[in-house]
Parts: sequence; C-alpha cells; structure tokens
Amino acid sequence: MFKLSDISNKQKKLLISNALLILAVLLLVGGIIYLSVDIYNRHKREAVIEDAATNMDQVIAQNAAAIEAAGGDDSAVAEPVMTLIVDPSELEVNGEEYDFYDDDYYIQQALNSQRDQVNQEMNDAYTGYLTLQGVGMLDIPCIDLHVPIWETTNSDTLRYGVGHYVNSVSPGAVGNCTITGHHMLKYGSIFNRLEEVGIGDIINITDLLGHQYTYFVDDIQVVTAEEMLNHVAGGLTDTRQVTLITCVYTDTGKMRLLVIGHIQDGT
Repeated sequence: MFKLSDISNKQKKLLISNALLILAVLLLVGGIIYLSVDIYNRHKREAVIEDAATNMDQVIAQNAAAIEAAGGDDSAVAEPVMTLIVDPSELEVNGEEYDFYDDDYYIQQALNSQRDQVNQEMNDAYTGYLTLQGVGMLDIPCIDLHVPIWETTNSDTLRYGVGHYVNSVSPGAVGNCTITGHHMLKYGSIFNRLEEVGIGDIINITDLLGHQYTYFVDDIQVVTAEEMLNHVAGGLTDTRQVTLITCVYTDTGKMRLLVIGHIQDGT
C-alpha cells in the first residue's frame, strides 16, 4: 500500500527529471542556433572578402593600365582608393577580442601616433558604419592565399582580410611592413595555413597602383604576445622586410607566429 509521502516523492523526482529534460532540450536548441548563426556569419564574411578581393583586383588592374598608358607615370592615378563600408556590429570572429592586438592596446603602450586613426574609427563605428581603406592584395602561392590588405589592425578590419599595421612601412618601402591576420577555424581561411609556409617561399604584395613586391621568406619565429611587440614597428630594419603575424597554439599555449621575408637586392 502506497503512502501519500511516497507519491509526493515520486512526483518530485518526475518534476526534476522533466525539468532536466527541458533544460537539456533548451541547451541543445541554443547550441544549434549558435552554430547556425556562426556558420551563416562565416559564409557571409567569406563572401564579402571574396567580393572585396575581386573589386580590389579590378581597381589595381585599372590603375596599372592607366599608368602603363601614361608611359609608366604613377601620377596618372592621382589618388588610388579602394574602400569597403562595413557594419562594426556584424560578422564578428569568435575570440577576436583575444586575438592579436588591437590598435587601442598599442595606444595604451604609448604609441600615440595611432590615436587619431583609432578615434576616427570609433566615431565611424558610433554612426553605424566603418570605412576600410584598401592597401593592396596579399598573395602567398604555396598556400593558395589571395586576400585584401586593409589599413590598421583592429578587430573590425581583420574580419574582412588582413591588416597593415599603421606604424610599419608601406609595402615595398625600406623598413618593416607588418601585416596581421586571424588564424581562422576553417582550413585555408585568412592565415589558417600560414604555418605551412617555409623558408624560401614567396610572399607577393601588390599595391593599388599595380606595383608588385616579392618577398622571399628567410625567417620563421614563434613568440609570445609580449615578444611580438618587438617585431612590428617599421623602423626595425634598413632592409625591405615584411612580417606576417598570426596566432598559433603550442604546448605552451597561445603564441604568435612570425613569417618574415625580404626583397632581394636588385629586385
């Protein structure tokens, strides 16, 4: 014969069991929604990058043709411009708040020359949009990479290609040209395959005027985030150097991969 207390306990257990089942279903549905949104954002971001690369290629080709028609006179293109207007609230990259360095971080490290640039971007973001300024195209043949380069290295910029650190030199110039990119989850996306680049491989950068600069990789390093700060400034060298930076994971945790190349004399 069942007691009233026994029935009550069974009901309690059933309620707890049902509550746990509902919670599990909610977590499962939430996880599915999260993954769906992430996949959608990833595909949309990749489409934007692909379109931007196509547009950048067209601008470069048009400028190069105009210069050639003018007998090689760069002034035939008064002010080469390639821009991309984006919404800073869209298409975030998972973990971007911990990745690389933001220009704000360097302001805190007393690199005050970036302050006006970042403040302007913050003002743009407040109005709802951010205008990315194109630098050119980065090509690394050995990993089939063809991606736009944008000015500055903040998190908004790095969603749509790679970023040129503003306190480094322009591509092809004497000094160190620093370019950073996310190590995406998807194979072959942005700098996901940068670890496959080896000594002797080629890095090509084409600026908006169509001038191509070929760097030969001659140094690869893995350093901490703090050590990376010693490798980004433009005045590090009197050679024509490029430094590519992305995040990597080792047995010591999250590190920074540096792929360094130089333009050979006479080229």
